[in-house]
Amino acid sequence: MNNTHLAPPLIDIVKVSKVYPPNIMALNDISLTIGRGEMVFLTGASGAGKTTLLKLLCFLEYPTKGLIEQDQKDISQLSSIDLQLMRQQIGVAYQDFKLLSKHTVYQNIALAMEVRYENPTKIKKRVMELLNDLGLSDKIHIATNKLSRGEQQRVCLARACANRPALILADEPTGNLDTESTDKVMTLLNKLHKSGTTLLIATHDSTIYRDTDHRIINIENGKLQEILKVKLDF
Repeated sequence: MNNTHLAPPLIDIVKVSKVYPPNIMALNDISLTIGRGEMVFLTGASGAGKTTLLKLLCFLEYPTKGLIEQDQKDISQLSSIDLQLMRQQIGVAYQDFKLLSKHTVYQNIALAMEVRYENPTKIKKRVMELLNDLGLSDKIHIATNKLSRGEQQRVCLARACANRPALILADEPTGNLDTESTDKVMTLLNKLHKSGTTLLIATHDSTIYRDTDHRIINIENGKLQEILKVKLDF
C-alpha cells in the first residue's frame, strides 16, 4: 500500500549545493521532497548531477551546503552508528556495479543479507526469487567477472533489493539491457514500489518512464525541474 500522502516524507532536501574542487558546481541550491513509497525518475544528460545526488542520499558524499533529512533526521547530525543503521535501510544499484568480481552471482547477492545475520534458508529463498525475477537463474554459480555487463547490472540490482530496503537508489538500472531484460527490471522495481518501497531512479532511458504516472525530475547544470506530464486528447 502506498502511504505517500499519509506520512512525513522519507527524503527532504533543502537548498543543497555540492561543489567539487577546484570550483565545480555539481548541484546548485536544489530542493526536493520524496514521499514514503513514492517512485521518482531522475533524468538529465551525463554530468548533469544525477549520480552526485544519489551519492548524497546514500552518504557516499556530503553536501557543501544545505540540509538533507532522511526519515526526519538531519544526516549531518547523526552519529556514525546511526548513519550505519540508516545505510542498512538503503539499497543502491551503482552505475559501476561494485560487484565482487571473483565471487559468484549467488555470493554477491547473499552477502548483502549475510552481513545482517539473516537465516541461511531465508537468504537462499530470497536470492533465488530475485534471480528468477531478473532472468539470471542459470548464472547462479558463475563468477560475476564472467558475466556480460547487462548481467552484472542485474546482479547489482538484485543485491540492492535483497534486504527489501525502505529506499532504493538505482543509477541507470537499464543502461546496458535489451528490451526483455529492461522489462524484467521494471517489473521488479514496480513490484517493490507496490509493496511500499521508495525508489529514486536515475536514467537516460525514456522508455521506462514515457507512460508513467510517477514524477519525473530533470536535472540540468545542477538544477532540478519537475517535468509536468500533459495528457493530450485528440
